[in-house]
Amino acid sequence: MNSRWLIPVLTLVAVTAVAYALTQRVLCRRATPGADTWQNVSYLAKELNLTADQTRQVQALQAELGAQLTDCCARHCAARARLPEALAAGTNGDAAAEARVTEMVSAYEASERTTLAHLRRVRGVLTPQQCRRFDALITECLCGTCSMPGGGSKAR
Repeated sequence: MNSRWLIPVLTLVAVTAVAYALTQRVLCRRATPGADTWQNVSYLAKELNLTADQTRQVQALQAELGAQLTDCCARHCAARARLPEALAAGTNGDAAAEARVTEMVSAYEASERTTLAHLRRVRGVLTPQQCRRFDALITECLCGTCSMPGGGSKAR
């Protein structure tokens, strides 16, 4: 490589790396819920004043959810891993690429529906007062963690 291009190229690489790191740190950190969320059984037990029996039931539901979401994630990742091969096939791979994206969307949809069913099952373990507090925690988690414009809006 010509030495007169070396410094501008290195500068561009450095600026790109810094911009990427800042974007990841600012956007992704804000978009990620903290450890004390509705997914943490100890946190829920404290926030909702769960009985020992309720805590055991919620723990069992959380374990079941974890297994189901792991399956959804594995299906999504497997389809995503096959996507580059389909894309590389050019126009002949359009149908294959669409099929991979359809598989990914299906796995993502399954994870969202699984989570919704889980929330309903957890609500079934709670008293009406606990349900109100649980709903508030869910709202805070869903509406307060999105860093995209309009994503943090609590308007319904």
